[in-house]
Amino acid sequence: MDATPEGSLVPQRGWWSRNWKWVVPVGCLGMLASCGCLGFAMVGLGVKSLSNMGAYTDAVAIAQSDAQVRRALGAPIQTGLPKQSAVQSINGQTHAKFTIPLDGPQADGTLFIDATKQGEDEWRYDTLAVELEDGSRIDLRDDAPDAPDAFPSEETPEDDEPLPPPPEPPGADENVPARGGRDSDIEL
Repeated sequence: MDATPEGSLVPQRGWWSRNWKWVVPVGCLGMLASCGCLGFAMVGLGVKSLSNMGAYTDAVAIAQSDAQVRRALGAPIQTGLPKQSAVQSINGQTHAKFTIPLDGPQADGTLFIDATKQGEDEWRYDTLAVELEDGSRIDLRDDAPDAPDAFPSEETPEDDEPLPPPPEPPGADENVPARGGRDSDIEL
């Protein structure tokens, strides 16, 4: 205890009474930060375990190497965090369902995966398709039914309008009906 100039003794304040103003906020923020870090770590481990799954890695590799997908999205194609994912294993059969955003330099798309695996067999894809921004779909399965090309070739006209009639040769008589448009008295 210290003596004051008047000679009376003043009790000294303890550590807590001197430091509580900074200990309480720092302690609360520290606890929130540790909970946040734990949450991020759990999400990161979950995404990493999904991305190491055979159905995910195989499907992404198929999509990134497909010529139609590369033509539509550009190269290189990057994957984002899965929007939806579900993996279920029952009696040795594993069912995986993913929706993965794809980002290319030219456009974006979404990879849809619905796959099943029995034991140690290979993954069988019920759905393996890339949906483009315009709504068209590219089916990536080997056994997919032949569908028209998602990207029409440049030689085919995109409009279904009929072609204009050919120009008439110079000097054609205006009173004579044009070919193919003759009036006929023949009754059928």
